[in-house]
Amino acid sequence: MASILLRRGAFAAAPAATSVLWRTTASSSIFSFLVPTLAVGLRINIPPIISEIWESILKAVPKKKQSHSRKRMRQLAGKALQDIKALNECPGCGSLKRSHHLCPTCVNEIKQMWKDGMGVGSSGTPTGPSVGDTKSSN
Repeated sequence: MASILLRRGAFAAAPAATSVLWRTTASSSIFSFLVPTLAVGLRINIPPIISEIWESILKAVPKKKQSHSRKRMRQLAGKALQDIKALNECPGCGSLKRSHHLCPTCVNEIKQMWKDGMGVGSSGTPTGPSVGDTKSSN
């Protein structure tokens, strides 16, 4: 605890008014103590070509925290579901289906037949003609 108090005392000490680094008003906050350290630590050697771009990159940061409502607006904006335009009529049952997809009505009927045990013999092989079977049973 004593070391914390000593550190706080060190931060609270105001530098001399004649210091070159402290030409602005000297305050007793932690920020006034860290300003010279941060200023020395942020010096980066940048080529003159990139210096103009670098300044805009450093300034391109959010200035305030984004509110919850604005965050939700950004996340949900422009993400509406698109309309399905490629619809066809199922040749089996006549209901609407997406092109290049199976008809959900026919698929549900086939699933129900499999659950009820229709169309499957005792050995587990299908009996009778299957869907799409074009061969005649002569």
